[in-house]
Amino acid sequence: MRNLVFRLFFIVIFWALLFSYIFPWNSYNIEVPFSGKDYKLWLDLQGWIELDYKVDLEEVKLEEGYNKTKETEIIEWLKSIIDKRIQSLNINDSVLTSASYAGEQHIIVQIPLKWNDSLENNENIQKAKDAIWKVVKIEFKEKRTEISDADIAERKVLAESALKEINTSLYNFTLTADKFKLAYENVEIWETENVSEIFEIETPVSKEIIDTPNGYLILSDLIDNRYSYIFISKTPSNWQAAKDSKWRILNDTYFVNSSVQFNEAFQPMIELVFNSEWTEIFGELTSRLTGQQIAIFVWGELLTAPNVNEPILTWKAVITWSYTAEEARKLSTDINTWVVPAPIYLTSEKTIDSKLWASSLEKLIIAWVSGFIIIFIFLIFVYRVWGLMASISLFLYIILVLTIIKTLGIVLTLASIAGLILSIGMAIDANILIFERIKDELKKWKDLEESTTIWFKKSWTAIWDSNFTWLIVALILFIFGVNIIKGFWLMLAIWIVVSLFSAMWISRILLILISKVVKDKKNFIGL
Repeated sequence: MRNLVFRLFFIVIFWALLFSYIFPWNSYNIEVPFSGKDYKLWLDLQGWIELDYKVDLEEVKLEEGYNKTKETEIIEWLKSIIDKRIQSLNINDSVLTSASYAGEQHIIVQIPLKWNDSLENNENIQKAKDAIWKVVKIEFKEKRTEISDADIAERKVLAESALKEINTSLYNFTLTADKFKLAYENVEIWETENVSEIFEIETPVSKEIIDTPNGYLILSDLIDNRYSYIFISKTPSNWQAAKDSKWRILNDTYFVNSSVQFNEAFQPMIELVFNSEWTEIFGELTSRLTGQQIAIFVWGELLTAPNVNEPILTWKAVITWSYTAEEARKLSTDINTWVVPAPIYLTSEKTIDSKLWASSLEKLIIAWVSGFIIIFIFLIFVYRVWGLMASISLFLYIILVLTIIKTLGIVLTLASIAGLILSIGMAIDANILIFERIKDELKKWKDLEESTTIWFKKSWTAIWDSNFTWLIVALILFIFGVNIIKGFWLMLAIWIVVSLFSAMWISRILLILISKVVKDKKNFIGL
């Protein structure tokens, strides 16, 4: 008897710890050690922010060999880069899809929101927007020896191009301004109330080119007494793109990967590896620029401009700076994950509320609790002590399933929770098979403890056959079914495995232990 109590004590402690692990304490602002992270909920249970990014393929379309296949590859490449960027932020799981409308290619990013933490939601959205939009451009430039009339005329053409895009674009002024600042040198964007004082103009005119002494100014409409503006300097910068005799530009087009290396003084540096075509271009440029500077720009900022001492005929380049090891690793990682094949621009942002889905979830939970209580009453009324043990086993089954879900980080959807609730009702069928088999066998056997083992063995074949059939169906529909209901079949597959364990081991242990205490067959199983 003492041994029985000892074993029951450890069983209760074990399941109490599991319950503490799976209970959503964070939803009630309660901190419990070792309770783990929150459950991962999909978009339909939380609501989400939807970010629509336009993919700018204008430059890509001018490249030799461009076709629809290459365009598709670029879109998929961008999606993988965006996915890595979001994953690096350690925020909720996101969903990425591509879309085509108005002759443009778009990538839609959906990021789940949390029910009870608007501050964290806002932080996550801003971090995601900053990371997704950021475009790393690696450019090698040479010193501009003179500024020609053609260079100055080109700046006027650039301003006209910006104005045309502002007047014809489907999107807002800021989007176009961001695009031109990112793509071209000596372009500034800002907001101000005192545009007349800053640029010494008498009457501001929106969405026209205003010729100022130092550059071309384009103003947005006046909103809340403030202008947004693009200012394009009349002169280009002191550096120009490094081009070879075939007019190929030395930039990240030929980039392969980046890594952190250390020189003889153990100073960290960024090593950039390029492909064979880059080697040809770089070799020609360093031969021509021997004794002169060649600059490396990242994010449009000058990082270093070393002198070329001799022609370099390898496929590597090194960025040296006063980095710490951590700064060097971060820059290397940024370069590896943020060099993109085409720029992207945010065109719209909207929030999708989860109230409708939350209402459906609330009804599902009420249905589950009601169903569980009815099953609980039925089992105790019909099967007495064994019915009580089966109900406890069912409750432990729920804890075990939720433990698996939380530990593996399985994303819960409305469909998967429906599958879980259905599985709880179905999980009792194994116990019913065992109970009815026991009623037949009790007429032949007098010893409950001895009979329990035999009853389980004789029930196993029927239980295994029915559950294995369900498992095959669930796996097939999970593999070939549509995404929206895959969670339902995944939950059913988990249920099958766990319910077999629950019925044949948890219920069995409980019943063997109780059979040592309760000897009356009628009270034991309602015979």
